[in-house]
Parts: sequence; structure tokens; C-alpha cells
Amino acid sequence: MSKIWIIFALTMKVSFCVEKFWLPNLEWERVENWVEKRLPEMDTRVIFPIQMRHAAGMSQSFNLRLSGIDLARSGSLILPRNGNLQLSEAGKSTRKTSEWLRSGHLFWADPQNWNGSSIAAPHLEQVPCRQDDIVLPEKKRTFSVFLPMKYIEVKSIRTSGEKHPLAAWQWADLENRREFAKGIFTVKYADYSCEKCSCQDDPNGYYLEEICAIQRPKCGFIPCEYPLWVEGHCCHYCGARLSLTNKASLSIVRAAADETLEGYGKRFAWHVRRTWSGAAEVLIKEKGAYSGIDMLKIVDDLKRALTSMKIEVLSADTTGAALEDSRLTVTLVPLFVTPMVILMLLFLSCFYFGYSHRHVLSGCREVFSSIRDGIRPDKSQPGKPFSFARFENLSEGNVQIANVVVESETKAEGSKIEVEDPFSGGRFENPLYRTKRRRNEESEVLNMEAPLSLTTLRDKVEDEIVEVDLDINE
Repeated sequence: MSKIWIIFALTMKVSFCVEKFWLPNLEWERVENWVEKRLPEMDTRVIFPIQMRHAAGMSQSFNLRLSGIDLARSGSLILPRNGNLQLSEAGKSTRKTSEWLRSGHLFWADPQNWNGSSIAAPHLEQVPCRQDDIVLPEKKRTFSVFLPMKYIEVKSIRTSGEKHPLAAWQWADLENRREFAKGIFTVKYADYSCEKCSCQDDPNGYYLEEICAIQRPKCGFIPCEYPLWVEGHCCHYCGARLSLTNKASLSIVRAAADETLEGYGKRFAWHVRRTWSGAAEVLIKEKGAYSGIDMLKIVDDLKRALTSMKIEVLSADTTGAALEDSRLTVTLVPLFVTPMVILMLLFLSCFYFGYSHRHVLSGCREVFSSIRDGIRPDKSQPGKPFSFARFENLSEGNVQIANVVVESETKAEGSKIEVEDPFSGGRFENPLYRTKRRRNEESEVLNMEAPLSLTTLRDKVEDEIVEVDLDINE
């Protein structure tokens, strides 16, 4: 009898329906709604996204002076009933700006916009189900939502400032309100309460696909070794699952799970649901990053508790060990391994066609040296900024390297004579380059002590004029 009373008390404790709260807060005064958490100050320019597509509102009545407002193409700015908004003159405005952070619609079908369900629940059951009580923001707060594309049902709807839910006709009267950004009013009251019914009547999966279109881009890396497929979940599920029979009562299973797993509440979350076939199951998931630690122990404890209460457990599944995110490695490995494989195939093909390893190494050395040295510069290909030229003494050539003339002193007379040094490499004479220093060294200076004639002076002046003309032409 004591066990029966405990089970009855726990059943009464969890038999009430789940309340799900609308989370987005669109108030002007909330710093999280502004870029860099910068609230607009006096004489600040406010910029809203071009495609805001929702409402932003001032819930408080206060005097505000701005230098300008850049409004969105779609969306709305709701002013307080007794507020006062002023625009300052252009000469007194400052360069301070504040930008609204949010953009796009706020979807009813987005699980991140709702609170009240366990994180272990699949995405379809994190949004309002037909058995749930919906709590919307109070009347003085700004509210904006994009309703689902398909008709759905909920048990009741109320505002956070009211204790009693709206009647069905009161909710229907809100169809034309600006808060609901959708042409068709698709949220209806359920006609009856059913414990064994699914979350929503969605036989074709249209509503689930609308949820998954929002949720799939957020799935990310699969952190477990053997992920599960869970009905109504858009991503791979990492955690544990206990499958029960269709005779199990959800209320009793919830009570048993809460009592057994109470000590793991800080690290794990659990959810009891009815499958699409009518059977019951328990989903368990870690609140933080998946590690897989203690998962088997939790499953065994819950399985023993349910078995002791004469509840048949058909199967218990876990998702194995945790995995590290190796997507970067998987992406980079082909970039480095593929060139190495290609080079190896080229070497093997060279050996196959009869080339020795010396030929292959010499060919590779020539390739690397050509890459290192570059290409000769021309108009079409880039290369080195300079190169070297070599001049040789040829009998048929016009460029010669002059022999160096040295002075030699005779023993007999003690006089000096000029002879050519056969062992000297000579002095390099480049006809493409003429230096002024060389011309000045070779220029003959007039001997003022010798007799000077007008003819000699005229020839000297003409030679200097010719050299100056050559320098100008160069």
C-alpha cells in the first residue's frame, strides 16, 4: 500500500501539462538587442537592419532625442503611448551610432524561441505540442512572431501577466493583430486532450520539415561514436534511450525517472515521450558537451527501477564513447596527401619505362634549380632583374680584351721601354659602356712648354667637341 500511495503522489505531481514560454525579448531598453551592447544615448543615430522583419518597441515612457533613425524596409518600431521622441538639428548631432542586433523573422517553429521543455526532448517536442499550455509575453511588452505554415494545435494560451488562459474565441479575435506576421492564423486550440496522442497531427511531416529547415544548419559535429535516430529530431542524437511497451503510463514513467535520476540532475536531462507508434520511451542527454561518462550507470539504474515497478523495458541503447572534432584534419589531409601520391606515381612510371634513379634525381634537380633560378626576363615572362654577359677574344670578333702594356728597364742603358705582359689577363674593354673617368685618364693634356701652333690647338678643340656630342647621344 505504501508503494501505491508513493506512485499515486508522484503521478499527481507530474500529471499537469507542460508550460512553454516565448523567449525573445524585443525591448529597446535591453542591451542584448544592440550591437556591442551599446544602448542609444542622447543625439545618437539609431540604425535598424534593412531586413529586420520583426517589431522593436519601447515599453517605457521617456523623452529621447536622436540625431537620426535608419528604419528597416520591413518590420516596425513601436513607440510608447505617452512617450516623446525628438530628432536633434543637424548641426548639433554627434557621430555616435547604435545598431539593432536582431534581423529576420522570429519563427514559432524555432526551438530556440521556446523554454519549458527538457533539452533531451526532440526538436518537434521542444516547440508547442497539442498537450502544452503556451505563455506569451505580457501586454505591455513588444511581441512579434511568424506563425507556422501548417495548422497546429495547443491546449491553451495566456499572457504572463494573466492567471487564466484566453478563451478560444478571444484567441481567434487576435488573428488580425500586427504581432502575428503571417497571412493565415494557423495556431488553434485542441478539441480534446489525449495522453497517447503524438505531439502534433503531422502525418506528412510538413511541420517537422519546417522545424528542421531552421535547425539543421545548427547541428554541427556529431560528438558520439554511435548516434541514435530519434523521431522528431533533426540532428543525430547523442545520449541514451530506453524503449518501453505501449502499455506503460507516461505519468508513472516520468515519476520513476524523476525519482531515480534526481541525483544526476546537474549533469543530465531526461525526457519521457510517446512514439509515433504509441509506445513509450525515455531519452537521456548530457547538459554540456557529450562525454559518455556514467551513461551506462544511469541507464542500468533506471532500467532496474522500471523493472521493479513491473514496467517492461524492451531495449536500452547508448551512443558509445565521445569523439573529437576532426573535420579540420579530414579537410587538410587530402590537400597534402594527394600531391605526394601523384609524385609517387610519377616516380614509379619513370622506373617502369626504364629510367634509373640517377636520371630521376638529375631531372628533379634540374626542375628545382630552374624554379630557384627563375626564368630569363623578357616582355612576356617575369624573371630575374639582372643577368651576366661573357666576352671572349675571338679572331673574327670586333670586341677584344686589350693586352696590358708595362714598362721594362734595360740593364745596358738603364732606359725604360714598353712591352706587353703575356701573363696578364688584360683590361676589360666593353664597347657598350663608356666611362667619363676612363676618357679623362686617356685624354692628352697640352704641353705648354713645347711650341704650340694654331693647327694643334684647333684639332684639340674639335676632339673635345666630338666627345661631348657622343656623351649627349649616350
